[in-house]
This record gives sequence, C-alpha cells and structure tokens, in this order.
Amino acid sequence: MERVNQRTNHLLGKNIKRLRIQNKLRNKEVVAQLQLKGVEISTGTYSKVEMGLNNPSVDLLIALTEIFGCDFNAFFM
Repeated sequence: MERVNQRTNHLLGKNIKRLRIQNKLRNKEVVAQLQLKGVEISTGTYSKVEMGLNNPSVDLLIALTEIFGCDFNAFFM
C-alpha cells in the first residue's frame, strides 16, 4: 500500500486536521466514515496522522477527499 511520507511534507497532517475542523467533524466521526468506506483505521492511528506522527495511505487520503468534499491537492497546500 502506498503511503505519503510526512517527513517530507509537514503540512499534510495539519491540513487534514484543518479540513476536519472546517467540516465540523470529530476524530471518531471521521474514523467511522473511513471505516464505512473500507479504510481500516483506529481513532488513535488517525490522530497520529493529524499530528504528523503516522504516514497516511493514499487510500486514506482519497477517502478523506470524499468525506471532506475537497480536492486531493487541499492536503498539500
């Protein structure tokens, strides 16, 4: 599974968190929606992605674009 390395892009986790907050969603709500889309992730792992401590999979990012209603590039700007 392809992963996006956050060491080379520190904004990724911050942008995911910003988009979640803009959509007025809590971590566990996002995780529940991700699981419904077939992305196996725990709340703890998702939190680590937002903190930049865990590298998200491409599948996770694609699912987040659907949940947040954003373009893939929004994670990297």
